[in-house]
Amino acid sequence: MSHALVTVSGSAFFQPILDLCERMLPHRFSPVIAGRRRARENDYALSIVLLSVVMLESFIGRVSFLQEQHGPKGKPRGRRTSIPEYIASLRRSFPLQKSLTEVFVLRDAIAHGHVWTLKVSDHAKHGQVLHSAALGAGFGSNTHTERVNPTTRRTRALGLHVVPTAIGTEEVIKVLSTIQKVLQFLVRRKLLEPNVIAYRGRFRGRPFDFWQVIAELRSAA
Repeated sequence: MSHALVTVSGSAFFQPILDLCERMLPHRFSPVIAGRRRARENDYALSIVLLSVVMLESFIGRVSFLQEQHGPKGKPRGRRTSIPEYIASLRRSFPLQKSLTEVFVLRDAIAHGHVWTLKVSDHAKHGQVLHSAALGAGFGSNTHTERVNPTTRRTRALGLHVVPTAIGTEEVIKVLSTIQKVLQFLVRRKLLEPNVIAYRGRFRGRPFDFWQVIAELRSAA
């Protein structure tokens, strides 16, 4: 008997994200000095954020496909509809639209290679001091402008650093936490199957449930 299997690539990212989080742990929570974190923490954090959002996009692709299977009653995602807008259109009770929008603002800052000019000076006591930061012309979007405080260079709801060199463990925790809440919402609303977002892999040499990595990163503070 033949049957159809609906593939979802998002599950392939669970273990690589765990591996990157494990590698980031020894370098976690370095301070932001003159718009930059220590290179090792920043390196891993950028990769984790990108993979995490790609993982989410894959799961949303599955949601859209399943909606398409419902025929006229279904609501697949349109090409010009952002993922936060799409989920809100499926369920008006979706409470995470602003937070999820900011996760995608951060993703865009990394994936689109936002270039900032940081004006700094050396200080005998504090090392380098940041005097100003300017995003290069041609970078950003209307959504970026709406969701980012230009003075702090952080998003308004989650407080995510949007200067790529300042991204670290703090952003990883907030991004993963937001994605987990979004996926849990989709499961509760019967838009996604629970088993799709469940993963038991390995972390620090032991069996490990994927979403526990958020608590692991927090406890490392």
